[in-house]
Amino acid sequence: MALGAIQPALAQEAAPAPDAPAAAETEDSGSGDIVVTARRKDERLMDVPVVVSALSAETISQYNSNSLTAIGELTPTVIVGAYRANGGGTIAIRGISSPANQTGFEQAVSVAIDGVQTSNGRIAQLGFFDIEQVEVLKGPQALFFGKNSPAGVISIRTAGPGNDFEAGVRGSYEFVADEATIDAFISGPLTDRIGARLAIRYRNQDGFLRNTAGPLTNPFYNPATGAPAAAAAFPGASDRRPGEEEIIGRVTLAFEPTDNFKGTLRVFGAHSTDSGAGVATQNIGPCTGPNPRVSGIADPYGECVIDNRTTVGDLPSVVAETFRGTDSNGPQKGELNAIVSSLSLEWDFGSISVASLTGYNKMGYDTFSGLDQTTYSQLAQAENLDAKEFSQELRLSSQFDGPLNFVVGAYYQNTSLSSYSDTMLSLGNYNAAAGRYTSFETLAKQKGNTYSAFGQLLWDITPELELAGGARWTRETKKFDKFNLYGIGAFNNAATVYPGSDTPGHLKGDFEDENVSPEVTLNWRPDSNHTIFAAYRTGFKSGGFGLTNPLSTATRIGDVDFGSEKARGFELGARLIGLDGRLNMSAALFNYKFSDLQVNTYDPARISYTINNAGAVKQRGFELDANFRVTPELTIHGAVAYVRNRFNDFTGQCYSYTFPTGTTRATAVPPPNCSFVNTTALTLQQVYDGRAPARSPDWAGNAGAKLALPVSNDHEIRITGDAYYSGSYFAADTLAPPTEQKSFWRLNASITFAEVDDRWTVGLIGRNLTNKYYLLYAADRTGGAGVPGMIGEQRGVVSRGREVSLQASFHF
Repeated sequence: MALGAIQPALAQEAAPAPDAPAAAETEDSGSGDIVVTARRKDERLMDVPVVVSALSAETISQYNSNSLTAIGELTPTVIVGAYRANGGGTIAIRGISSPANQTGFEQAVSVAIDGVQTSNGRIAQLGFFDIEQVEVLKGPQALFFGKNSPAGVISIRTAGPGNDFEAGVRGSYEFVADEATIDAFISGPLTDRIGARLAIRYRNQDGFLRNTAGPLTNPFYNPATGAPAAAAAFPGASDRRPGEEEIIGRVTLAFEPTDNFKGTLRVFGAHSTDSGAGVATQNIGPCTGPNPRVSGIADPYGECVIDNRTTVGDLPSVVAETFRGTDSNGPQKGELNAIVSSLSLEWDFGSISVASLTGYNKMGYDTFSGLDQTTYSQLAQAENLDAKEFSQELRLSSQFDGPLNFVVGAYYQNTSLSSYSDTMLSLGNYNAAAGRYTSFETLAKQKGNTYSAFGQLLWDITPELELAGGARWTRETKKFDKFNLYGIGAFNNAATVYPGSDTPGHLKGDFEDENVSPEVTLNWRPDSNHTIFAAYRTGFKSGGFGLTNPLSTATRIGDVDFGSEKARGFELGARLIGLDGRLNMSAALFNYKFSDLQVNTYDPARISYTINNAGAVKQRGFELDANFRVTPELTIHGAVAYVRNRFNDFTGQCYSYTFPTGTTRATAVPPPNCSFVNTTALTLQQVYDGRAPARSPDWAGNAGAKLALPVSNDHEIRITGDAYYSGSYFAADTLAPPTEQKSFWRLNASITFAEVDDRWTVGLIGRNLTNKYYLLYAADRTGGAGVPGMIGEQRGVVSRGREVSLQASFHF
């Protein structure tokens, strides 16, 4: 419900209610004008009984928000971190999220692009543009978005062709990262029944990060292994400014061959290149002295500060050329290719309508990079990740004149996930016979099927009171197969027969689960300017298998599988329009329990992941926001959210820690918040009860204003300013003390000179003007636990710092 920093715009015309006062339907009046599709049909935001924030195209453009991370920054309680490696990213709403460092985890927050849902965290890497509206649906969304999303949905609706011909171009240049972006579109009718839209973007960024890795002698070089002499020195970083280049495009075809049938085909393609997965994170400490360490050896070029500097060294070419799965001769590199497509068909038979939605998504990311955040790049990997998703939904809806109506439907999704990696753990592990430095070469595959049916009955008890009840039944199946193509030591498992597997060397598993998620909502609309609703909602997210873990002779299927996640609870919400349509306010109270929350922590000592389910997270809180048009020229807005998430009945892994040499169980002292598993071993654990999960601040909010000053009959100056606040939170799932992000503020502002009809605009945009670097995600760092008596060093995904952009647009 949070309008907060979201300046309302006329997203789509909604039919006014018969008793609506004229002032409530004027431009900029807020939620009375905005149309959302939270229940997969067009409804006024004012009327919909769902906690939803709506971001207009104007708001997204206003701050040059061209990624999911940037879009998320506009809404309180939303945190998006693009990780690149493994799972690709993490998305949190109200402090509930899934870790980014495990391929195989689906996100607790899904993203629906033109109705087609994906819970693949790699969606956080995609660029977004030519958007009509973004809706952030908070809390469980069981009924209307394909596979259930226990923490919420970010629904993105792209722009489509209109009834008139139009074209536009927009260019921007961001000075800090030397980032140039140009967007263009052309749209309009091809015939009386067919319309089309073509939109493209090209973006080139030299880089806001600085790679500090420099040349030095290889302290891990061991000539006794037969390794070539050229491996005795590191070259440093060939690219001091890790940048990105991206080209994306979308074709939209809308057709209405008859008065009762219409359809829309959308095909989006993306190709981007970057400097590899490693540079997306940096070492954040704690360090002994000013420099990070790998196996106790300091990197003179590295640092332990949260800032705009990362340290990832290229490998000697004689080493890089031995990796399978990459053609690099040393430099870090990454390449993302994606297709996101949908076909929507709708038949209107008067009192009954039928809708079909077909989706196909394909995302692949190939990277070659060091992953220990030092010049040494001892943990280096060639990784190829591919995901394919096909989905089909059929929905039957009624529009009877009587008090009862219904929605019923069925959904099917087929997924294919593949993870290939060739991984080096140490440059000292050279195998002269094989001519390889890597310790294992692995291929993991997972295939899944989702079968689902859903239905909702809506009863207008009175013209003002609606009762809606429904449920979704879901059946999930997954098949997992992982094997090493090559391995040394414990990874040489070709002859290993794993329990439950019929093929030597292959770890196999099957997963199956069923769930019924009910939902009941009571919605009271005494008039068009007031809405109060109460809801009981549930959610479900399938379990499965982690594909990222190294496969050794000791691995068992229980090390990589995890159970399903569930949510249930209550919401109470209210919206109002007052003061002749000038004031919009909304509020929500909520209380949820998330059972068996899927968690994943990295153990750098074993170079492995610990996958399990937390007992529960109990959540309660409130959200409040307001939007007030002070004068026709000035609008102010503000929002505040309090979300208290706390673990219950969960004992899991401690963060990375090394005991001093000679420590015995009798003399050992565990690090903060951790304890020993038993009275004899030095094995650590951590009781999470009463603590908030990662990326879960208790408080968040924003406040801002928009001023439009006429300078002539045709021109105006627009000034905006917004402040965003986040309370403190831990960025790592282990809640490691060095990953605690203290509370912070971000400031955005813009000034634009424009024609009143927006035929052209010229503006200066500032994001994060205080240049605040803050953590979005963190985990234990490989090689960082080499100092006895110290908490292991951490790696972190750090926010982008200050951005200052010059932007111009022309609309024809």
